[in-house]
Amino acid sequence: MLRHRLAALFEPRTVMVVADRTLPLDDDPPRWLAGSHAHANVAPGQPIALPPMPGLPEDERLDQALLCVPPERLPEALAVLKPLRPRCVVLLPHVQAPADPLEDMIYCRAWGRLNDCLVLGPHSLGVQRPHLGLNLSQLPRMALGGRVALVAQSRSIASAVLDWAQDINMGFSAVVSLGDEAGLDLAQVLDYLALDARTNSIALYLEEASSSRDFGSALRAAASIKPVVVLKAGHAADAHTTEDAAFNALLRRAGAVRIRYFVQLFSAIKVLGYAQRPRGRRIALFSNGGGAPQLALDVMGDGGSVVPAALSSATLKALGQILTQTGRVGNPVLTYTNLTPVRVRQVIDVLVADAGVDGVLVLLSPDPLSDLEAVARELADIAPAARKPIVTCFMGDATMRPLRHMLDAVGTPAFRTPESAANAFGILGAYHYNQTLAQQTLPPEPLGKPPRLEEARALVREVREAGRLALSREECVRLLSCFHVPLIHISAADARGRDIDDEDLPMAIRVRRDDKFGPYITFGSGGQDALLSESNRTLELPPLNRYLARQLVQRSTLWRKALSRRLQPAVYEILLESLEHISGLVSDVPDLLSLTIDPLISDDTHLLALGVRGALSRSPMLVLPEHSGYRHMAIHPYPRRLVQAKAFKNGQPWLLRPIRPEDAEILQTFIRGLSDESRYMRFVSMLRELTPRMLERYTRIDYDRELALVATVLVPNPEHRGHPREEIIGFAHYLRNADGRGAEYALVIGDAWQRHGLGAQLMRALIEAAREQGLAYIDGVVLATNRPMLSLMAHLGFRNDVDSEDPTMRRVWLDLGDTRQH
Repeated sequence: MLRHRLAALFEPRTVMVVADRTLPLDDDPPRWLAGSHAHANVAPGQPIALPPMPGLPEDERLDQALLCVPPERLPEALAVLKPLRPRCVVLLPHVQAPADPLEDMIYCRAWGRLNDCLVLGPHSLGVQRPHLGLNLSQLPRMALGGRVALVAQSRSIASAVLDWAQDINMGFSAVVSLGDEAGLDLAQVLDYLALDARTNSIALYLEEASSSRDFGSALRAAASIKPVVVLKAGHAADAHTTEDAAFNALLRRAGAVRIRYFVQLFSAIKVLGYAQRPRGRRIALFSNGGGAPQLALDVMGDGGSVVPAALSSATLKALGQILTQTGRVGNPVLTYTNLTPVRVRQVIDVLVADAGVDGVLVLLSPDPLSDLEAVARELADIAPAARKPIVTCFMGDATMRPLRHMLDAVGTPAFRTPESAANAFGILGAYHYNQTLAQQTLPPEPLGKPPRLEEARALVREVREAGRLALSREECVRLLSCFHVPLIHISAADARGRDIDDEDLPMAIRVRRDDKFGPYITFGSGGQDALLSESNRTLELPPLNRYLARQLVQRSTLWRKALSRRLQPAVYEILLESLEHISGLVSDVPDLLSLTIDPLISDDTHLLALGVRGALSRSPMLVLPEHSGYRHMAIHPYPRRLVQAKAFKNGQPWLLRPIRPEDAEILQTFIRGLSDESRYMRFVSMLRELTPRMLERYTRIDYDRELALVATVLVPNPEHRGHPREEIIGFAHYLRNADGRGAEYALVIGDAWQRHGLGAQLMRALIEAAREQGLAYIDGVVLATNRPMLSLMAHLGFRNDVDSEDPTMRRVWLDLGDTRQH
């Protein structure tokens, strides 16, 4: 089993403490580490000397060094540590403030880079791993164990959350404060936590949004596996709204959830620890009074992510029989008499059984006529086993706090106020919506007509050679035509001669570039209206497909006010197609700084562009985006350059291309069509089809860090009068290993297509892509009885090792630095 590089931080086997004080680890080391850590005392005026490190072989590197020293002695401490070659150094804040914090950060970053060492800090809170009893921080109290990982760019926020969590008995799987990121960045931490079996969800507090592609890629990978909630500072009205909107777009595309206020972080952490997830936004409310649900409804109605459910007639009838004359059976469901455990169970059973209800919010206030402790015990029994999420609110403190703790103890979130409880459900609802966006699987579609890339790039060179950055109208039109953007470009005078509804509001499509998140596309009002409605434009990051283009348009104020009623369906499709193709232009022509199509109007059958202007960036892109990994963008687009038309020896054509989310249906068909033997050789089980999670994992590819290739042929489709459709006949995939240096491959070929050289061609393409992404090796685990696969790997230059843990398996691997051709 490969060890993740960050295991030295989160699960160290050896720790050297270098400090001028006693740290919590020294007082209470975990049992498994007690004989594998040592403390080097830093005394004033005395040189730092390291004691012997027990349990560390001479040829083995130290896992972690934990430092808390005066700033002026930091270089000395790092120098004495160098012979131990630590994999990770954690720099805790010292009571003595540094003279120049920036200089310390630069020095630590350089030291870590020169010594192949991860550096956390300076001025980090440190790390806690409660389930291991590991407190690598200055905090005297260990967090309780739990399933939520807390990652903060502020040690004060992290310490405040831990203090609050102690009060409500909430635990964590890991706590890490990054402080000044010297050599360890957020992307690396997300990669580790995504694979951490102890972590079910992740809460992030950010003060500075990372602009690196690595962050977006890691966030996308983590959020595809477990819920991620983000609290980011700096969203006030005077903040840079475009950057904030671009950051929100990145979170949506990753499937993460953003919260706005610190108080919501507590709700988010509590609710993310809940095992039940809503499948929709419709919430039923049940209360022993009318005030609390009204406060919750106010939160829901304030642009919230959840809405009150419409109860079915059967539900209303059943509730009427339970509550008789003592309550109200609408939504919210109210009872005005003494509340009993039996009545609570009956009401909740009815609400959960309603197909139109996605979750239940129970709001209770103190009532001397009811045994609320017995009611809380009943809720603690009901909620963990319920098919739908049940969130509770016990209003008050003196008598209600112990009841909240009772619910928290069984893993069911209980809140103090109706607003926080409703907001928690909103977080669950937003998570559901963003996951739907991130995991959207569309029906299979053709790739479409390829753009005239060389012509477009030649045009950009001509403009630069002429000493200009601004594009003329004619040059903009030429550039758009190279990407087959289906707009008709006319003058304002020509527009007056067409059949155009004077009531139609002009539209506008704009391309701009943010310093952190790269190019983005906005849609909204055009013409004079644009001057008054800039804040109502919607924004999305490229690349766009048809679904994302539709979401961009439908989120706009212009769509809700007018376009949804007035735009003809055929013209609406032209608008979506235009956005898709403009997204392709943005991806493949990185020199484009801005593009404005305004005003954009429609008649019954066409979309008419009356004005278009554009500009190039001051600095030209010297490397083609397909060779640089599209580093000018926040999200790696579909790698079109890997699409290759090929043919078998008998002349039958086939296509090699990267997989797309739209391929989920035909990939499932391919897996179902495999023989039992082929399926067992690939999955080492009799799995007959991919689970929804596996299907998503193989088709929702982050092209920046992994790759899946498919071989397809065209076959007649009887459901569409024999028109051809794509059929997958081969599949190859690699996913990065825990060490970050290599990747594990998977390969499966359809039974009817084996022994045609298909596997070798797929693997060669996969290997070349892995080299381009900077991987050092590619490996895989193969059944020892799978001789055809072992023979193919040997032909491609792979080495074959016996699996030390399982003699029925073989590990095959290839050094990607080996340039020999096979």
